Amino acid sequence: MKLTYPTTAPVAYPSALASTLYIWLFSNLGGTAKLLVDFGFDEPQDLQVPLLIGLLASVASLVAVPFALPIFVLAQRACTSWKCRLTALAGVLLAFAAANYLLLHWLPLGPPESLLRMTWPYLAGAVLTVAWLYWPQSVAGRLARPRSSRPAPLLSAWRQRAAKQPMTHLAH
Repeated sequence: MKLTYPTTAPVAYPSALASTLYIWLFSNLGGTAKLLVDFGFDEPQDLQVPLLIGLLASVASLVAVPFALPIFVLAQRACTSWKCRLTALAGVLLAFAAANYLLLHWLPLGPPESLLRMTWPYLAGAVLTVAWLYWPQSVAGRLARPRSSRPAPLLSAWRQRAAKQPMTHLAH
């Protein structure tokens, strides 16, 4: 008779640092992709320009990662369904608002509307990454690790040990 137990361990979200770096990476990929599309239609021979701008934006935004990390640490600690997602989303929105505020005051980019037209793909990439990272646990658990039944570890170890020992010590 083989006894099995279902896997009931909760799905582990990535660490706070990994979540922050995923969001940083995918938001920069989203912004660079938008730049590539815009430049690709207008000037297809100058595709190096949006790649260089995207690289510069990603290096400049890497400075914000240590400031965003505590928010995702908080999201990991408050990780009960919607609290986790809302905390992470609030962190993304807060970081986006702070970055746009700093860009408006440090660089002559014109009115806030023109800045938002430039930076919305970065926000979209970050929000989509938060939605992916903090997916509802019941669905994420089925996608990340299928529920399987496997032998109970203690029972399996006892069976292996009992099968290997000869029964000669009982005869003495």
